[in-house]
Amino acid sequence: MTERKKVSFGGSSTSEDADENSSVFSKEGVTNVRTRNRKKSRALSRLSMSSVRSKEEGTEAKSRVESVVSKKDNKLHQLILAGNEEEANRIIAKGNDTNRQDSSGKTPLHTAILAKQFSIVEMLLEHNADVSLKDDAGDTVLHTAIRVGSERLVQTLIERGRCNVSALGRNSATPLHLAAEMDNASICKILVEYHASLSPLDAEQMTPVARAVERGAQKSTQYLLQKGKFCRFHFKPLKTGSVENFKYNVDMDGSSLLHLAVNSGILGVVETCVQYGVRIRQPRREDKITAFHMACEQGSLPIVEYLVSKDPALCRITIVDCKGRTPLHMAAGKNHAEIVEFLLENGAALDPKDDERRSPLFRAANYGAHSVVKLLMDHGADVTVRDIMLKSVVHAAVGDVKSMEALLQSPIAAALITEKDDDGFSPVHYAAKSGDLKNIKLFATKNRASSSVLSNSLDTPIHVASRYGWTDVVVALMDNQNVKIVNLGNSQGKTALHYACSEGHDRAVDTLLRLGALVEKDQNERTPLHLAATKGSLLCCQVLVNKNDECINDVDRSKNTAMHLAAINNQPEVMEFFLSHNKASILRNGDNQTILDIAVSLEMKEVAVVIAKHDRWQEVLSKSTTGLVPIMDTLIRKMPEVAVFFLDQSVEKKGDPESNHYLVKYDLNLVQGQFPGEPFKADNKSLQLIKTMAEYRRERCLTHPISFMLLNMKWKKFGWWTFGLNLVSYFLFLIPLTALTVYDRTNKDIHCKKDNSTESGYDETCTTSDVVTQVLSTLTFIACVVLIGKHVFSLVRKRVAYLKNFLNYVEWLCYVASIVYIFPTCDCKRGYKQEVGAVSVFFGWMNLILYFRRLSSYGQYVIMLTTMFVTLVKVLLLWMLFIMAFGTTFFLIVDKEHFSTFGYALMSMYVMTLGELNYHDEFLPWDELAFPTLTNVLFVILVLGMPIIMMNMLVGLAVGDIDKIQQNALMDRYVLQVQLLLDIENSMPMFILKHVQVPSYSEYPNHPKTLKQKLVDALISFGKPESTEVEEEEELSPGMVQIIGKLNEQEQRADKLYDLLKEQTEMLKELNSRGREEAVRAEKKTEDNNKTDSGKLGLFGF
Repeated sequence: MTERKKVSFGGSSTSEDADENSSVFSKEGVTNVRTRNRKKSRALSRLSMSSVRSKEEGTEAKSRVESVVSKKDNKLHQLILAGNEEEANRIIAKGNDTNRQDSSGKTPLHTAILAKQFSIVEMLLEHNADVSLKDDAGDTVLHTAIRVGSERLVQTLIERGRCNVSALGRNSATPLHLAAEMDNASICKILVEYHASLSPLDAEQMTPVARAVERGAQKSTQYLLQKGKFCRFHFKPLKTGSVENFKYNVDMDGSSLLHLAVNSGILGVVETCVQYGVRIRQPRREDKITAFHMACEQGSLPIVEYLVSKDPALCRITIVDCKGRTPLHMAAGKNHAEIVEFLLENGAALDPKDDERRSPLFRAANYGAHSVVKLLMDHGADVTVRDIMLKSVVHAAVGDVKSMEALLQSPIAAALITEKDDDGFSPVHYAAKSGDLKNIKLFATKNRASSSVLSNSLDTPIHVASRYGWTDVVVALMDNQNVKIVNLGNSQGKTALHYACSEGHDRAVDTLLRLGALVEKDQNERTPLHLAATKGSLLCCQVLVNKNDECINDVDRSKNTAMHLAAINNQPEVMEFFLSHNKASILRNGDNQTILDIAVSLEMKEVAVVIAKHDRWQEVLSKSTTGLVPIMDTLIRKMPEVAVFFLDQSVEKKGDPESNHYLVKYDLNLVQGQFPGEPFKADNKSLQLIKTMAEYRRERCLTHPISFMLLNMKWKKFGWWTFGLNLVSYFLFLIPLTALTVYDRTNKDIHCKKDNSTESGYDETCTTSDVVTQVLSTLTFIACVVLIGKHVFSLVRKRVAYLKNFLNYVEWLCYVASIVYIFPTCDCKRGYKQEVGAVSVFFGWMNLILYFRRLSSYGQYVIMLTTMFVTLVKVLLLWMLFIMAFGTTFFLIVDKEHFSTFGYALMSMYVMTLGELNYHDEFLPWDELAFPTLTNVLFVILVLGMPIIMMNMLVGLAVGDIDKIQQNALMDRYVLQVQLLLDIENSMPMFILKHVQVPSYSEYPNHPKTLKQKLVDALISFGKPESTEVEEEEELSPGMVQIIGKLNEQEQRADKLYDLLKEQTEMLKELNSRGREEAVRAEKKTEDNNKTDSGKLGLFGF
């Protein structure tokens, strides 16, 4: 019978038996494990012994050959297994392979013994085969001969091979250990005659006689005990040096031989041990269990009767183990009714208590030993006994209805149904927890108050059954009971419905509601709906709300509704259910937070997505504590995916997407920080959310159709004009500046007259007679002042942000250089003026290139060039080190004009790294070189290291950056355009701003565009949303394309197989139909023949 697991309310795990509560690492636990291992080993040994005794020698040899022949053996092993004595003897005579081991470590002598080739064994011994070698299992040839069971081989090995009779094999077992456990008394006799010791210990500290007793080997046990009795000189000192150790402490657990004999289950071995004086009452050292305890626990009545016959007082006296258990306890726990009956008839005490105050009746009930329970009850066992945890026998019998029926026959036991243990729980509570429906019904018939019994925490059995989802138990407990019981609250104010919801048992919730359960609040003012939402049980929430929808807005002590708790515990399915219910209100809790505030603060992405996709999204947003802009700003920063779903709600599509009348409406209020449908308020914060998207580089948000459409409309309304105005103003500065510098350089000889009397060689008089120079200077100066004023205004408004932009310093450098170049406005500009003019023109045109970064058509290329320049700067330091190394070296060893000075050498080397090597001019002929060998070696290194490696590295970096830029080009351009629009909008007067705001926009994307619209889009359009979600789905990686191709191929193959199977099915149907038609025709023909025959034969067919 199976042992039942006991349940407990306080612990997180169940334990086997309350009286087996000890640690896994206790001594008894270790003993039990060892005992089980020995039982398994003994069973295997019996199989092997019976096999040896039952089979004939020829069959044995054949089976051994079949078991070994599959291994990779050498030729000699194969010959021995095949029985080819002549060829084997010829090889042995050579003496080469006498001790050669096969793949399992066996020598030819091992193999010959296994095959019982006596002559080959003798020949191997004559040729000095090594008898001490062991195979991989650890057996010597003597061990192998004993396993074969051949006395002749054993005798031959000892006499002629001079084998060590005490050699250790596997598990440190001697040959005598092996012979003893195989019950081969003849081999034991041979070994003992050759002075084998009777007392060696194996790996488990067991002697040969102990092994024989453990295996139930009666013959070898009889021989060894007899030999040990009369030949005590064979014993070596064991621990205390006493012969008593031959009978006692025979293993690591401190067992006696009688313990092992009882454990073997062989009565003859038990009798032998008792005859040779092994004490019956001797306890085992580890757990104090006697052999009589073990016999009663095993249920071997013949052994029990024999032991009692040898010691009649065994039953009457109280023999206990280390836990205080008597033999009656052991027999009762294993449901050995005949043993219990025998013990009681021989005077055993009926109600002894163990160390946990448990009687045999308690132990029998605890283990479900119903036969013993009934027997003990018939003998008048005490049913009122309780253990140290105050559990009664009724507690112990929970889980076994037969034992419980036997117990409850007593009226005294029936009164124990409502008695509580030390934890405050009655047997009904334990039965409700384990779902023991039969015992619950039995309790109800024996004690009507069983359904309403309270624990120390005021829990009824209905509370417990609801908590664990036992619906049928709840129904049984409520049978013929007052409906008030189902609404009783415990010490925390929780009803059974609270517990069913907290664990997500929807069937139990439905059952309780049908039985009259009410939706009430506990001490924390939480309803069952609060607990179901916390658990995330959608079905429980649906059942509760369908039954009582008024509770959907109930709040707990912290003012949280069930919807708030669903958000706190990240339960998206429950959240969607609540939002879809028409009576669910969007409220704020005690912390002044809505469900969206909670989802954002706790970063519950799944819940936030449900809110964003729901039809009530606008209502939830409007109730947010922080306001629309802050909450959307936080979403963009923390959960951009959720922000995208909110933006999706602002796009409305009507009509067939393939039709020309397909309409898309964009509500631009949300992205500008205002609720859709409200009166539009013009301010300079309409791009606040766009700014956050650009600042945190939220690509999906920034490239969303709503964001793109807003930027596009603002760009067309004022962004383009402002950008164009800035560009024109910059051209008004750059073109006059360029014209001035070119005109002055062209007319230098006219404006700057030579005068040899001056130090500079030119007339130093400042003349302003040239009209062109003065006009261009004036225009340049005016434009420069305007641009400087614009930058001053930006500096005052942006402050630190302005100073962080490196490009502003470039423009200042250009403007300052231009002013220095213009003033004084002399016609002749020479000396440092030319240098300053060159610097101003250079940075002026470079700055113009950067202006085009914001354009949709050229922005990507400008960003690519900028990134390439940054890449060049990264490797510039390394490049300069190479130039310094080679330039210095060639300056020292090359005596040429280009390397005559250190500066010349560095510049020449810089040009050479770019590919201009000039080998013929600088390094030929070799005769003119001071150090030709060293110079040419260094030149080869230069050619390999600089133009090839460095240039390839630059190209590789550039290509890598281009790939990266292509991925981020759209984002970079958007960021720049957003910054421009923000600057324009922040500096724009409010009366102008009101006229350029765009609350919504509608378009027909499939309408054909006019030429004018195409030109406008090409020149001043913001661009197009290049990374929309649809395109992302359509753009597949090469690997995915290959996978799709393979799937298509498999689909085609499957279609072909389907067609083939379909054809075969049709053929089979046709064949079956033809077969049936032929069968019908044959049957009809047979009937016709029978009718004809019957007409000829008469009425009875004779």
